[in-house]
Amino acid sequence: MKFTLAATAAVVACASSQAALIYATNFDTYTNNANLSGQTAWTGTGGNWATTGSVNTGQTAFYVTSNPSGSGRSVRMTTEKFNTGGRTKGYLDLSNSGKWAAASTGANSATKVLRAEVNIYVASGQTINSSYGIMIGDTSFSYSCGMMISNTGQVWTANNGYAVANRTNRTTTALDTWHNFLIFWDTVSGNATAYLNGTLIADYTPTNKAGVFAVQLFTTTDNGGSGSTTANGFGFADNFSVSSVPAPGAAALVGLAGLMARRRRA
Repeated sequence: MKFTLAATAAVVACASSQAALIYATNFDTYTNNANLSGQTAWTGTGGNWATTGSVNTGQTAFYVTSNPSGSGRSVRMTTEKFNTGGRTKGYLDLSNSGKWAAASTGANSATKVLRAEVNIYVASGQTINSSYGIMIGDTSFSYSCGMMISNTGQVWTANNGYAVANRTNRTTTALDTWHNFLIFWDTVSGNATAYLNGTLIADYTPTNKAGVFAVQLFTTTDNGGSGSTTANGFGFADNFSVSSVPAPGAAALVGLAGLMARRRRA
């Protein structure tokens, strides 16, 4: 069972009169069996999805497909063929599109906290050492924070990048099921809080806090060697949303994590 996008918007709006829903989608209206890149991902004008990463022949970095568990559609995330710190990303541009500025200035000048949420599914039995989740870019070439789950169920948060040295392991969780990821990032203080299925797993201050450039669906690969021309790692993303919320009221919105987690596919 999942909430409709209209319900999601209503929940965010009711939680705070100043909260601004930037975008939310369950991907069900996206073109099935098609590349995510080029498909509409904004309400209104400006901004679009784009995908990057060099994947194996016959694969697509981010691909709209049927859910691995339950009904509807999701985005299949495929690892890069270069398995030494390689990454693929599907980014929602918040800077060049002007969406972040519109959501956090003017009448919403108190809203300086980015709220990013997504449901992630990773199947067991995968041999590629890989991770799947979201990263928040503070510029076009660097990251502030992120939250990922590996092919072994390790959940980690990122600080100033996705390299192994920039990760902190927080907990482990089950594979073969949907998990709700929720990140609040205060773009003024730099503080980040990360929630897994409604439970706080990290409260830290990333090094980078230059601004909000993009929220990205993200994969990483960590295998040694030069890569594989046949092996791939896969994860799935669903129920993605980005909002701008007031800094003083961000803690009050934590309750949304449990509510939004109910949108996971059964």
